[in-house]
Amino acid sequence: MLSAEEAIAQLREATKKVAAQTSELREAREARERERAVAAKAAAEARRRGDSGKDWQVLQQRIDLGQTTEFDIIQGFDLSPEARAVRKQMGEDIGKIADERAKEVGEGAELPPNFAAAQAQLAETVARLRDLTP
Repeated sequence: MLSAEEAIAQLREATKKVAAQTSELREAREARERERAVAAKAAAEARRRGDSGKDWQVLQQRIDLGQTTEFDIIQGFDLSPEARAVRKQMGEDIGKIADERAKEVGEGAELPPNFAAAQAQLAETVARLRDLTP
């Protein structure tokens, strides 16, 4: 049977381990957030230059002015012609990726979960847009 001192020592050690793991997880999350911020900044700069096409260039200008967001564009809340064109292109690109993947691993291959979820979300957005568009 443990003495009170031994039990307290074990609890302190366990607490130290949890604190260390929590710190490691926080640092990893912060590193991912920094990487995402750098990638988002690079994507925005490329859009401003027109590297992603005229539609994205116009949309990035609207994002910069606070008139829309990337989320609104992707989710279908932004109904501008440019946003519609971007969503259409995204759908086509996802379809091409799915086709290429199917060729690589054989017909009937399933998409990875993140692609399948993105494809389902895009299909929902397209359906929602069809309902909103006369």
